[in-house]
Amino acid sequence: MSTPAKRTARWLKWLVFLGIAGAGVAAWLVFAPPSLDDGGTVVPAPDAEMRAATVAGLAKATAAQGVCYGWHLSSSTSQTTQGSSLGADVPVDSDPSRCAKWVEVRVYVDWTSSSSEASDNADVSILSSGVAAPPVSQLNQFGLTEGVFIDQPDRAICQAALALPLLLAERGAVPPVPAPAPGATAQPLAAAGSDFWRDRWAYVVGGTVLVVLAILIIGVGWFERRHERTRVRRTRTGKPPRPVPPPRAAPPPLSDPAPPPAAASK
Repeated sequence: MSTPAKRTARWLKWLVFLGIAGAGVAAWLVFAPPSLDDGGTVVPAPDAEMRAATVAGLAKATAAQGVCYGWHLSSSTSQTTQGSSLGADVPVDSDPSRCAKWVEVRVYVDWTSSSSEASDNADVSILSSGVAAPPVSQLNQFGLTEGVFIDQPDRAICQAALALPLLLAERGAVPPVPAPAPGATAQPLAAAGSDFWRDRWAYVVGGTVLVVLAILIIGVGWFERRHERTRVRRTRTGKPPRPVPPPRAAPPPLSDPAPPPAAASK
């Protein structure tokens, strides 16, 4: 027989089960979110902040060396992104009057889907006009290897563009970019925050959820056990059951009234 305590315990069990399922789905979305593209083949482009910082650095080098610098990142599955000393999304060879000499790093990245047997690859080249281009192999001294262009193409392309003025200065083709003046004050960096929470917040949240679920499970078990003991105790020490009255006899069925006597035949 279903008692109110059993019904309450059953509802609590369902709530705990739904809580565990919800926590599992949330953990899956946080730690392993599904990708909207097929196998993750969309190559990321530099964001607005990265492009602005790269353009500012290249413009400073152009003012000191008289050579324009730029970058060009392309892929078969992503939109081409480029920029130069002239500005973000502005090709380095778009204005010959302002950029008679220019150097550009070009990277083509191919990310294959997880179901493909082909491996990811990156093709890096350096083009120039009016000045000799440095060899691509010299980018390795900055840690810009093929693997870096494959793993982080958005950051690698910006770092490669900023490395071009240094490579030309090493070869003696242009003067080095002057260092900032000693009296110049750099802007203070924003507060970095706590390393503990930045690195371990997911583990703290997951541990807290598990502790809460464990408390709920223990509480449901205690509630059900307590009411089960109460029911058994009442059964053992309760009042004797009331006597069940005997069933009442059913009244006799009503008989049909006797038909009137038939008239005597004449």
